[in-house]
Amino acid sequence: MSRTEAQRAAKTHNQRRRRRLMAYGQWQPMVDAEPARQHALRLQAGGLSIAAQAAKIGVPVPTLCGLLYGKNPYPPSKRIRPETAAAILSFTPTLDDYPAGARIDATGTVRRIRALAHLGWTSPTINDRLPCSAARTIEQVGRSPKLTVQVARSVRAVYRELSNVAAEETGVTPWIAQRRRNYAIAQGWAPPAAWDDDTIDDPNAQPDWTGFCGSDRGWWTHRLEKIPACQPCQDAHDDWLQERKHLSPADRYRALGVARGEASNRGAAIAEDARELMRLGADYETAAARIGITRNHLQQELLRHPEPAAA
Repeated sequence: MSRTEAQRAAKTHNQRRRRRLMAYGQWQPMVDAEPARQHALRLQAGGLSIAAQAAKIGVPVPTLCGLLYGKNPYPPSKRIRPETAAAILSFTPTLDDYPAGARIDATGTVRRIRALAHLGWTSPTINDRLPCSAARTIEQVGRSPKLTVQVARSVRAVYRELSNVAAEETGVTPWIAQRRRNYAIAQGWAPPAAWDDDTIDDPNAQPDWTGFCGSDRGWWTHRLEKIPACQPCQDAHDDWLQERKHLSPADRYRALGVARGEASNRGAAIAEDARELMRLGADYETAAARIGITRNHLQQELLRHPEPAAA
């Protein structure tokens, strides 16, 4: 069979398949390929090859190549199947998905080092726990927008080890640790509790300082905890005020009092309920699920509302 005959046969097969699916009400029209193409191109620019993307997403390499570059003599696909687009757009790579030598965005690594500063960890103490090659490179973190995956993984391993440990507990001089902590606060760096492992490497992600960031309750929590309000919380509070500008001064003042009270009581209740569940054998994930919040939010409230010392 010649190439022309094969193309005709494939076209006839596709037409019959489409008519059959339409008859059964199962036909899904093709969708615009541009969002999926741009997502795949961003992944490629970030160091993830086409073959690696195809393997992780679960689509054939020729399909991805056709989407990005076309198939000679045809241009890149303008429309693709909805299930293919959904698979591509839903894929968010982690550090484990990249080859060790790939160069990726340094944002997540910078955030981890800055978060450790809230616990008193200085760059030299972090370097002492890194492999020699990573320790030499870590001095450049923050100066370059990219670094190797190997370095990012090394910093991630140290971050997981130290993110729940204050530097003073491991022998770091208290005044040095406190000076580092004060510097982190002054710079507005987010602590470990504000980051989730699933989003810390996403350049577009925002730290969740309060567990409610992006809402009016988050703004009040910022205020109660004496933490400068993040932009999402400030925007949410401005919208809250705008929606109630028609109220009388007395009603507006009363509504502000209710909002403040909800923010001040909710966190303590979460911490108390979580500790009771964990006394009964629940772990962090189970306790968070039972209460209806994320693990990250639960850890934040436990830190903000420590258990009272026994008399």
